[in-house]
Amino acid sequence: MSERTKWTVLTYIAAHNNLAYFGKQSLFEILGVGSDAGVTHGVLYDYPGGAARYIMGSPGKVQFQEQLGSFDSGDPDVLIETAKWLFARRPAQRYGLVLWSHGTGWEPSEIENVTREARPEARSDGREAAERALAPGARVLFRSTLRSLLKPDQPAERAILFDDGTGHSLDTLELARVAGAIAAAVGQPIDLLGMDACLMANLEVAYELRGKVRYLAASEELVPAHSWPYTGIFGGLRTNPEMSGADLARLVVEQYVTYYKEHPPGGGDVTKIALDLSQGAELAGATARLVAALCAEMDLTANALWEAQRQTQDRESRSGARYPNKFQYHLWDLRTIAAGLAASTQSPEAVKNAAAAAVVALEPGKAAVLSEGHDGAWFGGIGGVTVYLMPPGLQRISPVYSQVAFARDTKWNEMLAAYHQRLSGV
Repeated sequence: MSERTKWTVLTYIAAHNNLAYFGKQSLFEILGVGSDAGVTHGVLYDYPGGAARYIMGSPGKVQFQEQLGSFDSGDPDVLIETAKWLFARRPAQRYGLVLWSHGTGWEPSEIENVTREARPEARSDGREAAERALAPGARVLFRSTLRSLLKPDQPAERAILFDDGTGHSLDTLELARVAGAIAAAVGQPIDLLGMDACLMANLEVAYELRGKVRYLAASEELVPAHSWPYTGIFGGLRTNPEMSGADLARLVVEQYVTYYKEHPPGGGDVTKIALDLSQGAELAGATARLVAALCAEMDLTANALWEAQRQTQDRESRSGARYPNKFQYHLWDLRTIAAGLAASTQSPEAVKNAAAAAVVALEPGKAAVLSEGHDGAWFGGIGGVTVYLMPPGLQRISPVYSQVAFARDTKWNEMLAAYHQRLSGV
């Protein structure tokens, strides 16, 4: 076995879509940083013309390159194989994985193809597909989950599962399997999982990854197409290869927010959080206590929760001017919702106390939050991490949501059901 470096990082650029140009920009940024004795960078770059994987050499040079031809970077097993390929060749003390992703299957024509593969008699909703593809920077990870959800024994669930699965919880189940397989292959948890993808700073995602990943860096909003500033992030790691996974996660937040304050994006929004997943149980515990308080007096608290949602959406969407955003995916910043409940005159004392404790648990330096950053006054007071909170009366709660560990362990799914029953009767 070759001598271990300090870090080996795989950046998995799944750009077989309309972001191919930006994927190539990220590839060149990483090439410009290069590898050295302390840090090895590997990249998988997939675009409509084919795929290749690289191990970077000194700045500006490729040490190893392999052309892969036609490639399905949206297949979770392909991601596992790629990570094993790099990490076996460049063993390290710490491992990083960055997922840069639109997936391979989310343009309108591709959604239609996947639908036909799984349910030949069915047609996808073209309007829904077009809206999803047009969302600036909206990226999802794996289409294999979509295939399984569209099997003939679930025809009645297609539309709701399509909506609920396109950015977070349903893909979470595949993501946890991927992270677990990679961690098993290297004999330790992944030190940093970076999500250069939209909507992935989500409690359901973070909780599912515990034990498989040490630190998570992600955004709760739609990511600008330019993606991460890799020159600053990986340049900082090159300068200080002794940094821990926590240090690198904090560096991602710092560099990301600084870059976009200096270069305001034309689309997408600037939010980023670094989470210590070893502390996920503490944050989940605070959430569970809030859930218990809400459920104990839902007749009184449902209106307070609805008002917190309404006020949050109005402020963060700038009265609808900021569209699209996370609300189209039924994702809500938990700290903002908890703060609204703590301040509401409609909340019973027990709910106010539990909500105030949840606000504290989401402060940087408390529980799981290492660092949080954002740009824009409308994001003032956010915690940087979201939770699934379907507003009553719009659609029913995803029937698959109960499969997510966070929903089960905190009873968030049961709280949602009681909330919907109280306000919409369904």
